Amino acid sequence: MAARPHDEEKAKRILTAVRKILAQKGYMGTTVNQVAQEAGVSRGLLHYYFKNKDEMLARAIKENMDLSIRMIRRVFAQYHDPQGISKGIVDLLRNVMETDPDFLGLFFEGFAVARNSPVVQAELAGLYGQFRKALEQGLGKAKADGIISPALPVNALAAIITGLIDGIGLQLLTEPDLNGNQVIWDSIETGIADLLVDTR
Repeated sequence: MAARPHDEEKAKRILTAVRKILAQKGYMGTTVNQVAQEAGVSRGLLHYYFKNKDEMLARAIKENMDLSIRMIRRVFAQYHDPQGISKGIVDLLRNVMETDPDFLGLFFEGFAVARNSPVVQAELAGLYGQFRKALEQGLGKAKADGIISPALPVNALAAIITGLIDGIGLQLLTEPDLNGNQVIWDSIETGIADLLVDTR
């Protein structure tokens, strides 16, 4: 049976509260009562949607990762040259950092919690693989179409670019002033573009 619109709206409101409280207070500082109060629902109703904090974090990560996969696919649909693809990837990261820094904050919270939570570990591992696979598929098609000519295999290239996004994202979260440094953004864009073309 399909969920009623009212139920879907309530579930969305709860998930928004989950994201906000987890991002602001971290996993250890988040309580079920805080999330219920932020969402404007009873603790009992919150438990109807989530058994515990692990499930809350896992669901928030899933929502973020699903959006990340859609965004990376749009990059390859929109751009058709190495510089464009690189710009699209950098613009994606920059837009997230400028409009929703909690987006990446939740991922890093998930990495820390996953060490002791099988629920979060399973969700993170599966979804992370999906993101890398979506990136790999985009790179593979671009290579087959003659748009890019990387020296590296596309699966390795996808892993490197994913790591680059994570590493830069972590630096920007810990040093927000770097967000305004255009030289850094331009250099990241150039670095990714260089990876997409074999200049040897």
